[in-house]
Parts: sequence; structure tokens; C-alpha cells
Amino acid sequence: MQPRLTTTVSILSLSTVTGITTIVTGIIPQLKQAFPQVPTTLIEWVVTIANCSALLTLLLNPWLTSKWGLRRVVISGLILSAIMGCIPAMTTSFSLIMASRVLLGLGIGLFSPHAISLITHSFTGDLRARLLGYQTGLSALGNAVLLGLAGLLTALSWHAVFWLYSLLLGIALLVARFVPEPAQPEANTTKITRSTPLPKRQWILLGLTFITYLLIWGVQLKLPSYFANRHFGGSATINLTLAAMNLGGLLAGLTFGYLYRYLHRFTLTLGYAGAAVSVLLLWLAPNANWAIGAAIFFNFIYSYTGPYLVFTSNANLDASQVNTLSSYLTIATIISAFFAPLVWNQLGKIGPQTLTANVLIWITLILSGLALITALHKPERNLS
Repeated sequence: MQPRLTTTVSILSLSTVTGITTIVTGIIPQLKQAFPQVPTTLIEWVVTIANCSALLTLLLNPWLTSKWGLRRVVISGLILSAIMGCIPAMTTSFSLIMASRVLLGLGIGLFSPHAISLITHSFTGDLRARLLGYQTGLSALGNAVLLGLAGLLTALSWHAVFWLYSLLLGIALLVARFVPEPAQPEANTTKITRSTPLPKRQWILLGLTFITYLLIWGVQLKLPSYFANRHFGGSATINLTLAAMNLGGLLAGLTFGYLYRYLHRFTLTLGYAGAAVSVLLLWLAPNANWAIGAAIFFNFIYSYTGPYLVFTSNANLDASQVNTLSSYLTIATIISAFFAPLVWNQLGKIGPQTLTANVLIWITLILSGLALITALHKPERNLS
């Protein structure tokens, strides 16, 4: 017997807030103005540091759920994230803001992996497969809506954006009211276990995954400053652009299977090459409309790289290796968020233009190189 509609809606609501840490990306220029004495790297860490602290509770999740139960862990994570997420709305202390973002990440790590695991535990058959597909789309759609709301709230102040985290309390109430404790034990999706060593090719793909996410963080973190420097619009414009970028990513996710069927390994090349062109167009943009279009196209075409890397890196592995690889892929994407501000603020110092414009040049060059390498490299025949 499948769960009731209220349970299904409550479980799917988790997927709409898995990317909630990024809704403050658009206020980076305002934070720079509010805290002029704080280095740019630390300002950008306000966006990304929660991803890193989430790693701790992601790794502890199997132990926590076995001890306290999945439902309690999810509700606790939502409440902790709601409280910590709203603290910056009530303070002008940068130290307190940063501390709250670190604690926010701990809450995110408690509930975010269960957007998928609750579907796996609660549903069976075709409905489970269908809901897992919806989960990806709802994640992108939820992030787009939240970024759009953040864009509207910036008209009041940058503080107001942080009140959006109070929405997590509503989802916590839904889970508490309508989601029962799953009968099955929590699947171990994040704990790294000892198994057959991963082949060399998987380690190369892990490194490529890290670089891939490092590049997308570079674009997303520098986009607000680039728009501000070029007078293409304020925080509201940035947030609406980021929201539209997420919808572009949603479209790519829905069409990946169809594209891969025809392009195979060149799907990755297309993602890198298209992204290089879009970042170049963004750098050359003569007006806001051009820049917005280039940014949306970037997120659309680049979103073909992630599914390809996950799909091909899992090829020809046994079950234990798949679990290990999934853990390392999660870690690679998370630590890329930590290193992105450090890497791009240093590379941006090298070049003829402003730091932000130089970062876009570097990203274009690196993407072009990756496109060339992946076009010329021929993987094993049975993997493509």
C-alpha cells in the first residue's frame, strides 16, 4: 500500500529546499558594501561555507538515523537550519553571520540526503521511479522559486532575504504531521566504507568532477559582482537571473537521457564547449539582456556535465564500489564550494582587467581546454 497524498507531498517538499544555502548569492554586492573591511573571500564564504559544514552531518547521518530514527533527524535538521538561517536577518555582526552559516550547514546535512532516501523507503515500483524523477526537477524548481523570492526581498534590505529560511519550519511541521518513521533501516549513502579499491579511471573522473563544480561556483559567485561592476542591475536582477539559470538546469536534466543516446561521450564535450562560449559571451556582454541570456545558457548547457560524470563514473563497478564512489562524489562537490572563493580570488588577480572579469577569462580558457581534452580522449569502448 502506497502512502497517502499528504505524505507524498510532505516528502517531496524536502526536495524544494535542498539548495536553500545558495539563495543569498545575489546579495554578495550588498554584503560587500555593508562589510567593506571584510575580504571578498570571506564574503563569498557566506554562500558556500554551509556546504562544507554539511559534510560533517552527512558523514554522521547513518549513525544518527540508526540511533534516533530518520524522521527525528530530518525534523531536527529542518528546525536547526530554520533558526540558524534566520539569525543573519537580526544582526549586523559579520562574525555572528558566519557562525550561523556554519551551523546552518550542520542542519542541511541532517535533512538534505533524505529528500531521496525517504522516497526510496516509502514508495515502491513505478511510483518510486517516477517520484525520484520528480525529485530532481523539484530541487531545481524550488531553488528557482526561492531565488526569485530573494530577488523581491532585496528591495527591502539584504537582511530580509534571510527570513526565507523560516519556510523550513513549515516543512518540518509537514514531516512531523504526515511522514511516519520508515519501516526499513536507513540506507548508507554517505558513509565511506572499505571495499574493492576504485579503478584509476574513477579517480580521474572524481578529479574532473571537482574541477567541474569549481568552475560553476566561479561563475555563480562572481556573477553578482560582475553585474554590479557593469551596471547590469542590482540584487533583484541577479536573483531573478540565478532563478532562471536553475530553470535552464532543470531543462537540461530532463533532456540529458535523450541527448546522451545520440552523443554518448561527446555529451561532456558539448557541455564544456557550450559553457566556454557562454562565459565568453557573458564577458563580452554589451548590455544586461545579453548578460542574462548568456548566464541562463551557461547553466543550461553546463548542466549536461554533472549527470554524464555520475553516470559514466558508476559504469562497471560492483555494489560496494558504487557506494564508495557516491560518497566521494558528494565530498568532491562539497569541498569545491569551499575552495572556489580561494581559487578564483587568487586567479582573478592575474590578468589585464578587474578581478571579476579576469575570473571569467580564466574560466573560459579552462572550459575550452576541457572541451578539447574530452573531444580527443577516447575512453574504453564499453563505457560510451
